[in-house]
Amino acid sequence: MSSEELIFNGLNTSQKEAVIAQEGPLLVVAGPGTGKTLTIVRKIAHLVEGGVSPEHIVAVTFTNRAAKEMRERAEALLGQIAHRIFIGTFHMLGLKILRDNVPYDFLLCTRNEQDDLIKKAFGVSVTKARAIAESISRAKNFVEPLRDEMKDIFDRYQAALIENHAFDFDDLILQPIGILSDSELLDRYGKRFKHIIVDEYQDINPAQYRFVRLLAGGSGCICAVGDPDQAIYAFRGADVTNFLNFEKDFIDTKQITLTENYRSTGTILHASNMVVKNNTLRIEKEISPVRQAGSRITVVSVPDERAEGEFIVHEIEARIGGTSHYNLLNAKQSGDFADTSYSFADFAIIYRTNAQGAAIEEAFQASGIPYQVIGGRFASRKKDMAEIISHLKAYAGRIDETLPKENTSMKELLEKALEGQDIHDGDCSYEFIKQFAALYETGNAAKTLNDFINELGLITPQDDFDPRADAVTLMTLHMAKGLEFRVVFIAGVEDGLLPYSASGTSDEVEEERRLFYVGMTRAKDELFLAHARTRALFGKAGARTPSPFLREIPEEFIERKVIPDRVRKREGKQMELF
Repeated sequence: MSSEELIFNGLNTSQKEAVIAQEGPLLVVAGPGTGKTLTIVRKIAHLVEGGVSPEHIVAVTFTNRAAKEMRERAEALLGQIAHRIFIGTFHMLGLKILRDNVPYDFLLCTRNEQDDLIKKAFGVSVTKARAIAESISRAKNFVEPLRDEMKDIFDRYQAALIENHAFDFDDLILQPIGILSDSELLDRYGKRFKHIIVDEYQDINPAQYRFVRLLAGGSGCICAVGDPDQAIYAFRGADVTNFLNFEKDFIDTKQITLTENYRSTGTILHASNMVVKNNTLRIEKEISPVRQAGSRITVVSVPDERAEGEFIVHEIEARIGGTSHYNLLNAKQSGDFADTSYSFADFAIIYRTNAQGAAIEEAFQASGIPYQVIGGRFASRKKDMAEIISHLKAYAGRIDETLPKENTSMKELLEKALEGQDIHDGDCSYEFIKQFAALYETGNAAKTLNDFINELGLITPQDDFDPRADAVTLMTLHMAKGLEFRVVFIAGVEDGLLPYSASGTSDEVEEERRLFYVGMTRAKDELFLAHARTRALFGKAGARTPSPFLREIPEEFIERKVIPDRVRKREGKQMELF
């Protein structure tokens, strides 16, 4: 098969159209399960095969996980030439531009280091320092202007960063915007990055929007890919109208909609579409399922959060063939899954808030089912990682930075940097960083310890997901973006959780509906929506009512179950002997 045939092999009509379109701005509306990543990678390969130099292509997305998948797919298609293409996150691209233009070695401040710097500079408490850091962050992302009393603090904070040859996380977008404001530098990068592909365009915040506009120019070769129905990051400053206004921002935009869903059954797809169509801030689209209708969505009413966890465990064990007390007590209720093979990795439990995870984890711990909590390991190792990074930074300040790569690996340098410290093989954080160092050697990363430390600082909670682990995945709805599973349970589909109680305006309710839509469309084969009649949450127990979003699902797509309340045994009166 020729390279041209490989590029177009298996693509549908709309995907081919998106791959072929090369000149001028392109907006690709890609709903869940429509082959978005496949289309982007094939588009990159088509550009290279068409004679575009790999160095002239930039593909940016939001998570390291998504960028890693994109790089791996591009390398499988193009071989080593893929290493010459920039494929990474917005912040990684910003880091690259800073490396090119800052004439000294610099290090990124962690959030804890920001807090310490602010505490030291202004003599404030930890709580106040965090509030100041948050205000500075929102200002740097153009989400909120600085209040008058904050302007002097902002200037002094920036001066302290410069004095320490440091930048913070938000500077990775803000500083490149400043660099690109120089017309000569902007022209240089315009000639260098001739083809720009932005994944998940609906999630860009105002600073990222300005960054992209500068790089792309008024009507450059920019391809924006995404889905306004999956815009779920307004709390971080993301604005879905950037996607909706793309055609106004870029002259002669061509719009293509990917129309075939390969992930979910027809029932799941049609039901989720009926929910999200109640939003107004969206682009109307008709996505057709490639798969058959499949089973109905199970909407289950449970007595409380404990019963919710037990129900989920039982349903998983019914498919796996479990022997815990949940499964033995409910053996008669189990369905017949003898002809279907499942692994633990096929299941995901998704919820709105981290607080909901505790009761579900208890049920899994009692059952013995292996599970992973996305973001859980990140939180547990955060302090240890901060300590290790601190040691690495101290070591970086004492050595000649340039690595003789032919005889010193990053892993070896890491071991030297931590020699004599109370850090041991087997420690969770150290093992993670060693794995990162090994991966770092295989990519197109820069060759200094400073660069390694800075890239280590770009790791996020989403990077906790291990697709190779044979374990059930537990996570929040926000963490679920970009993932898919055969069987999905959404827990706590209740008013006050979905939509969340803090949501009041119509825009906030629309965002919550999009979040629910994202959760529903993670499911490939089966979807369970659970709501409790009573729930203890944030230390307070109370009666709950089903989410109003459930009423938006047509009854024809639903199978309802009710788990009865537990029967409490009455204490009998002790028999008197005399």
